[in-house]
Amino acid sequence: MGAFATLASVGAGTAATASVTGPGELDAFWTLSVPVRAAILSASTLLLGILVVGLFPDYGTTAVERVRRSMLSSFLIGSVVAVVYAGCIAILWFAAGQDQIVSLIAMPVLFVLVGLGTVWTAIGLVGLCQAAADLVGADHLGWGIVGAVVVAGASVTVPAYGLAIAVLAAVFGFGAGIRTRPGVRVGTDRVVPPDRKV
Repeated sequence: MGAFATLASVGAGTAATASVTGPGELDAFWTLSVPVRAAILSASTLLLGILVVGLFPDYGTTAVERVRRSMLSSFLIGSVVAVVYAGCIAILWFAAGQDQIVSLIAMPVLFVLVGLGTVWTAIGLVGLCQAAADLVGADHLGWGIVGAVVVAGASVTVPAYGLAIAVLAAVFGFGAGIRTRPGVRVGTDRVVPPDRKV
């Protein structure tokens, strides 16, 4: 259950915390009561969602829109990107443990990759929740963030559920995140394949 719990917390928006804490701190987190864990994960997810959309409004909003509007493309591309991403993390983590000089180079890169993965996972989670909210007519980005907070809080009750949501959100988020160019909105970027209209 420990592995599932750790991965669920990463997907719920706490990957950055997990990257700078040791196994003892993670184990201590999972010994807290369920309401406290839910409150911590919900608050961190809310903060991350607001930061992604607030600090990078063009990029964050556009990437969330990509999750909603092109789910199949985001899923297929995200599956490939997620495998490559996991491989890079594993190689860098292994290399960092072999030599101190290599560790000085690998650890900053790992920090950047974990941060990027956290942002993309948050984008995927908000996008999926927004797509679900659209089904009931709640067409506003705020509902996607609210849904992500609720899902993150609920994930502490069943770690396997949290793991499944984390993986799904990461795949969609990686696919949408890597396809989004900063500063370009969904309606203004170039069509793929290229638009051939005169």
